[in-house]
Amino acid sequence: MMPRPAPNAPARRTLAAAAALVLGLLGAPAAADEPAPASASDPVAIPAPAPAPIPDPEYPPPVVVEEPPPPSPQSVPYRPVNVGFLYPMSTNLGAPDVFTHLDIALMLGRIGYLGGLQIGPVGWVGYDMRGAQIGLAHVVEGRAEGLQIDGIFSIARGDFAGAQVAGLMGWTSGRMTGVALAGMASYVYADVDGVLAGGLVSVARGKVRGLQIAGGTNIGRVDGLQLGIVNVSAEVRGVQIGLINVARRIKGVQVGVLNVTDKLEGESLGLVPIPRRGGVHPVIWGSNSIFANIGVKFASAYAYSILGIGLHNRPLPEGKRQAAFTAGLTLGARVPIAEGFALAGDLGGNRLFAEGVPLTTHDELYKARVLFSFEIAKRLVPFVGGGVAMAVQGSETLRFSILPEGTAGIEL
Repeated sequence: MMPRPAPNAPARRTLAAAAALVLGLLGAPAAADEPAPASASDPVAIPAPAPAPIPDPEYPPPVVVEEPPPPSPQSVPYRPVNVGFLYPMSTNLGAPDVFTHLDIALMLGRIGYLGGLQIGPVGWVGYDMRGAQIGLAHVVEGRAEGLQIDGIFSIARGDFAGAQVAGLMGWTSGRMTGVALAGMASYVYADVDGVLAGGLVSVARGKVRGLQIAGGTNIGRVDGLQLGIVNVSAEVRGVQIGLINVARRIKGVQVGVLNVTDKLEGESLGLVPIPRRGGVHPVIWGSNSIFANIGVKFASAYAYSILGIGLHNRPLPEGKRQAAFTAGLTLGARVPIAEGFALAGDLGGNRLFAEGVPLTTHDELYKARVLFSFEIAKRLVPFVGGGVAMAVQGSETLRFSILPEGTAGIEL
């Protein structure tokens, strides 16, 4: 049985036919305007290239100027001896790039190449030098091989091989091989193979393979020995000795009063070593020689130091007791013997301060201890130990007394 059509089905079909007719009439003009498809024989149209951008007159492109290479020693004028007063008042008038074996100037000498000796208060070599410069101030624009001795400053703008000695400042822009010594400041922009020394400051932008020494501050990466009052280095492979030593990474030994390092592969020996490995720990302990003590422990890989203060109540000859305050320093080393267990040994000295005892009088206590510790947690390490203590008292006549030392405490 066929389904019955909807009552409005003829009307829907009529509306759909009318809509199709209207759409066809509207689309016919657009279709007529479209070009006919191209055949295989028609030529292919190539689009024109885009126009080049117009440069901005306010921001012209940078002009790169390449410096011409320096002339060779064979291509410049040659004079065995050059003499002058103040260049250009000299025998190389009009020829500043002359090559000579001996240059003598009463004020200022200016030559191109030196293969011998340049003497005068101020001397200037425009290219390379092989020989010696002696005076107050000398400059070599190129490579220098030999000796520079000046009362004020010596400058080499290229590599230097030999010895550079200056009264105030020595400067090398290239690599230094040999010795660089200056009364005030020594500066090398590249690597140093040898000795770099300055009276106040010694700076190497590259690496020093050898010795870096200064009466004040050393700055540079060192493979060897860095010696000064203050030493600052990104990396040390060797030994760093000074009052204050700072190194980002050290593979060797630090020796000083204050040692700071981020990564220690070796040992830091100082009154206050502060490496990341080890760290700073409060310590509380007591003993029969000084009843109550509190201090700060600065620990490196194995060595440590303790700065502490204490309170003691010591007997007097009259049968009374006297309160005394103490301040002391302890230096020691710690060796792990099993998981969590460690054995340590240290030497310490304490100064006692008591009423009626002048500071000019000896009142010290020296200790030698052996300690045994167990690490319960990183910041909870109890320890016990013992040793011997020696008291020193008196002014003109010293009195010595020795007593056994027993101690126990906790490191936090």
